[in-house]
Amino acid sequence: MVAYYKTEVPFLRLVVFFILGITISISQNLAPNFVVQFIFYCACGLSIFSAIFYQRSQLYLKRGFTGLLIYFTTLMAGVVITNQHKELNHVNHFSNLNANELLAVVNESPKVKGDIARFTVKVKANVNDKNIIASTGKLLVALRFDSTKNLGLNYGDLIVLKSKYQTTEPSYNFAEFNYRRFLSFQNIYHQTFINQKQIAILDTNKGNPLIAFALKFREQQVAKIKHYLEDNNARAVASTLVLGYRETLDRDLMTTYSNTGTMHVLSVSGMHVAIVAALLNFLLGFMNRRKKLRIIKAVIIISLVWFYALVTGLAPSITRAAIMISFVIIARTKSRSVNIFNVLGVSAFMILLYDPFSLVNVGFQLSYIAVGGLIYLYPKISLWYKPENKILKAIWAVMAVSIAAQIATAPLSLFYFHQFPVYFILSNVFIVVPATLIMYSGFAFLLLASILPEVQIVAFVLEQIILFTNTGLQYIEAIPHANVTQVWLNKYEVILFYCLVISIIFSLKNLKFLRLSVVFLTLFIMSISFKKLQHVQQKNVNFFALRKNTAVAFVKGRSAVVLTDLHKEDLTYLFSVKPYLDSCQVNNIQFLSMSELPGEKTYFFEGKSLKIIDETGFSKTLTKQDWLLLSTDRIVDLAPILSSNNFKTLLIDGKNRDFVIENIKSQAEELKLPFKTLKRAFAVEYKL
Repeated sequence: MVAYYKTEVPFLRLVVFFILGITISISQNLAPNFVVQFIFYCACGLSIFSAIFYQRSQLYLKRGFTGLLIYFTTLMAGVVITNQHKELNHVNHFSNLNANELLAVVNESPKVKGDIARFTVKVKANVNDKNIIASTGKLLVALRFDSTKNLGLNYGDLIVLKSKYQTTEPSYNFAEFNYRRFLSFQNIYHQTFINQKQIAILDTNKGNPLIAFALKFREQQVAKIKHYLEDNNARAVASTLVLGYRETLDRDLMTTYSNTGTMHVLSVSGMHVAIVAALLNFLLGFMNRRKKLRIIKAVIIISLVWFYALVTGLAPSITRAAIMISFVIIARTKSRSVNIFNVLGVSAFMILLYDPFSLVNVGFQLSYIAVGGLIYLYPKISLWYKPENKILKAIWAVMAVSIAAQIATAPLSLFYFHQFPVYFILSNVFIVVPATLIMYSGFAFLLLASILPEVQIVAFVLEQIILFTNTGLQYIEAIPHANVTQVWLNKYEVILFYCLVISIIFSLKNLKFLRLSVVFLTLFIMSISFKKLQHVQQKNVNFFALRKNTAVAFVKGRSAVVLTDLHKEDLTYLFSVKPYLDSCQVNNIQFLSMSELPGEKTYFFEGKSLKIIDETGFSKTLTKQDWLLLSTDRIVDLAPILSSNNFKTLLIDGKNRDFVIENIKSQAEELKLPFKTLKRAFAVEYKL
């Protein structure tokens, strides 16, 4: 039974204040300091004193004081634990100590793409000549190796590598994914680019033996899928959905699942863990006859659920599901009722206590909000329609779950992914049976492949189910207006959105909240309308900061002319250029290819002019322009360029190599020219 009285959900209330403390630490970027720790220890001491002398001091008569004390202590615990979790602030972090080499342990299976392997390492010591100093910290490694040979690196390998690293780079373009921030939440603040000669393996099996076993086990199962399944997409979906191995997923296939609102199927989460638990419960149903057998059954299910969670990566959403299912199984084994909101709070508290930065993990946020929405909203939504037919009843149950989950997660999904699947009910009703069949047939295939020498029939069935599922989702994606895109909400609009949803839900019981709903709706519409008006009236020129390419966007209203040497499908365009255009809600783009028009070029926009000089040189005719963009990739003399070009700002793009940029910068400084670089520097935007 689900209760909504605050006294029945103490852990849920405590975790709210713990989350508030974590949020304060992260948002204010707090470092460990004596004052905060002193306040926390004082609060802890006062709480312990109050607990010991609770009855003697008659503190039960002052529940307000004791409640505030507990909540304040919990909040301060969130602040202090998060502060301490930031390894960069530790004295023995490797970046705070001198070193010629670093001694480290490979922290994950290397991800190989072409001749580059990327992986993280946990630094164990700084090596300076013959001195070895114990140190800590994580380092992101990009290793160039001979792709014709085996990389030979595995999780748990003890390695020594050259100590040449730099801080992780920020996002240089507007609306671009902030990779530096993402890495910092994993306690990764530095990265290194080295070749195979600058690294050596000293020992093996120095990582966590459980994780090493899980990774090896998963690799073995993925190898079976690759061996028996012929279609690449079927292999990728089977590996991802059953084992959480996403390395081979095709980008177009991911887009299909994302556009249809079924991406949660490819992200191993609570649904997958619940399917595993349900399957085990069914297979071990014969053990329900005796109490001792029920206890053994509970131990087996919990152990296998956690083993599956370990194999699939222990993401926050998986860990949450494993913890919750474990508590529910234990409660049922002891024939006790359990408040699911309390279990939700306990699982969140345990995860955040271990890693406070899980709070900013998108999977963590969506998982908990979705489950909270399901627990609260599903019983209410399911009452809207009560079919008597069993098939209709099952379909309506899936629809009610989908609606509840979308209501709960829509604001956050729009904030992170900027799109909304219109036909999410249709796609989720369609996917529920195939996804379950893929899971069950996938487990059957892997089990039989470990026993029998030939399992082509089971592999064929699994492959056909996956291909049927992919085709069905592609048909749904092809329906006109299947996906609303370019929805960019800011943090305040997300808060308004959630306030609107909550007030509408409360107004179903109390009409007084209806007025509040109207207020929130009005504020939300006003904010969105104001942004739309800004987008209609906008006139921007944006020079993108790219490493090896050039891109300039002339934006007017909701149309744009993009001058670039990139293609629409290039990853650089998709991750660095397109997000800016989407944030400006541009829906009409004209591309001008620089590679097809070599030579000096001049472009005009809203009374402004841009001249581009590439490696072919420039004319000696005197011209006047607002911006002069150098894309030469060779050292040039600025004096003759200056004599034939009258400009306001000189821009140096990312196509120029580093030594070329430094040479041009030094010349510009000597000539006292206003200039901006577009490589490892922030993009430049002019609002006209």
